[in-house]
Amino acid sequence: MADLYANYAALAAAETEGVDYSRTAVAPAGATWAAIAIHGGGIEGGSGEIAREVAQAGTRMAYYEFAGLKSSGNVDLHITSTNFDEPQALALVGGVRRCLSFHGYTGTTGVPVTAIGGLDTGLVARITASLTAAGFTVTDAPSEIAGTNPNNICNKTTSAAGVQLELSRAQRDAFFPGGQNTAAVRNSGARTAEFYRYAAAIRAAYTGRGLVAVNAINASRYCLLPAPAANVDLFATVATDVLAAGGGHFVALVARYTDGNNMYLARLEFTTAQAVILTLRKRVGGTETLLLQHTTGLTHTAGGRVAVRLQAVGSALKAKAWTAGSAEPAGWQVEATDTDLTAAGEIGMRTILSSANSNSLPVTASWGEFTTLGSPQSMAVTRSVNGIVKPHSASADVRLAEPIIVAL
Repeated sequence: MADLYANYAALAAAETEGVDYSRTAVAPAGATWAAIAIHGGGIEGGSGEIAREVAQAGTRMAYYEFAGLKSSGNVDLHITSTNFDEPQALALVGGVRRCLSFHGYTGTTGVPVTAIGGLDTGLVARITASLTAAGFTVTDAPSEIAGTNPNNICNKTTSAAGVQLELSRAQRDAFFPGGQNTAAVRNSGARTAEFYRYAAAIRAAYTGRGLVAVNAINASRYCLLPAPAANVDLFATVATDVLAAGGGHFVALVARYTDGNNMYLARLEFTTAQAVILTLRKRVGGTETLLLQHTTGLTHTAGGRVAVRLQAVGSALKAKAWTAGSAEPAGWQVEATDTDLTAAGEIGMRTILSSANSNSLPVTASWGEFTTLGSPQSMAVTRSVNGIVKPHSASADVRLAEPIIVAL
């Protein structure tokens, strides 16, 4: 059925704000993600509630909701995503890099499912994996709700891409006690465990990555936090947003860091020939020494993620690298023995561009899934003036999150 109103101006001229509909826009300083529901309230019941929960539960996302308030006939307030031009929504989405747009569709009676689409294909894959791992059913959205039109509000971000999540009626009903997806229940604040589990799965995709935007060549950028012990087993995935030009991109896991002059590194070099080279290195007294090198056989691609693992146990140093999402190699690819650094320093990540690098700056490294195996660690980072960022606290519950971008 065609929309009653072709755009927001036509709707606003005929309907009364605060009586028939409401608009809510919240944009925390520095937010680079947004969760939106342009058919909230009684238009597509449950879409606004899940968008609000995802945005407000400690994520620092921007949040927008256009909500139908009528006792009946809220479908009249539906403006399709490609025509939705409400100014507050356009401004909020236009100010972020990533957008999650929550919607509702009828679907098959009794079948909870999320149909996902949008032009941000990498994030689509992450959210699909996260929801699936949490036990939710996810399918590719059919063309009519695929969210791939550049004019779709979800794609009007600074990256010209977003994600559209279409939740079936059964999925949205499951968010409310007794499946009662009514205004009275929605407004009461009553929610099911499934509601919070769904939101947590979305946030897991959100909190898994952090960006380091490098604005200078030959300048180290660190993200660090206290190590649980001298012996550590570190894992992360990493990608850079462009192919290396002129000189390589260097990204490394860091162990036993005491200062910028003393640490162990498992470094990946993304070369100008698109090779991926893994090296074990140490910095002692400001001098960096190559301990061992391995050409992985992997091909560097823009945005292609590589997994890397570094183990430091006593004097034994070991590392390996492989394509993220594939099976981890059984054996270590580089192993060395060194006794120069024995204390429990800090752990984290280092990003640096070769002095010969000629990429247009910034080059952005996307770090994710940072873990100390057997003892999960994560961090939240803030802007830094000296190339080193630290967590807000030493708590292992602090998270490395993409919306808190490191621009150094």
